[in-house]
Amino acid sequence: MFYIFSRILACLASPVLYMLLMLLVAVFTGRRVLRVVMLVMFFAMFLATTNRGLYGKAERMWCGECLIDIDTTQRYDYAIVPGGVTSYDSVRGRVEYGEAGDRLVDCAWLMNLGVVDKVIVTGDGGSNGTGDSLFFRKHMKEVYGIDGDRVLIEPEAKNTIENFTKTQAKFGKEIEGKRVLVINSALYMRRTMLCCRKVELECDYYTVDIDPSLPGGWEDNVPDMAVLNKWMKLAHEWIGYVAYLFY
Repeated sequence: MFYIFSRILACLASPVLYMLLMLLVAVFTGRRVLRVVMLVMFFAMFLATTNRGLYGKAERMWCGECLIDIDTTQRYDYAIVPGGVTSYDSVRGRVEYGEAGDRLVDCAWLMNLGVVDKVIVTGDGGSNGTGDSLFFRKHMKEVYGIDGDRVLIEPEAKNTIENFTKTQAKFGKEIEGKRVLVINSALYMRRTMLCCRKVELECDYYTVDIDPSLPGGWEDNVPDMAVLNKWMKLAHEWIGYVAYLFY
């Protein structure tokens, strides 16, 4: 039920929905003043939600406190990597990376440095829902030189809270009393930290998938339709964080 609720919230977080509603009101209303107000609001929202520079500032404000780097002198028994990293190409039988690929790449880097011993990948499309996922372990061995027995998979989680409740259910006894590092994208780290507190998972955090140092240029003010999706994800995080407070 909570998963279904979260999917509905994702739709409500899209700025496109509200811009569409404004246009519909402007088209069908018989009141001239209301039509003008709706059109002004539509263009204002369009310019704001396609502005890369404005989005970048909002993202950094949301993620700023969660930009946690890694101390490579530390040693961890396990890293937990939430899903959204890879998918499984059933036609070619291979692992494909998504936009959150840094989670797995950085985890592999830390494992090869000796900072992390084993990784638990939870709720990721690359597991193909099998829980065994020999091809995924083969990928980790061939690409990163990481042996399959160091890669644990929890294939059932569908959202952030399940990443940790289901990991606890499957590997709780194994990770109890061990040093754990949670690796996640900056955008989702606030909600990740909240979920870890709720399941009483003692861990450290490492943030990836953000570059706060990028300078802005005039190009940031040119409307970019791709930014609409970024705003939807950010708004979904705001709504989701509040929802998870009452989970």
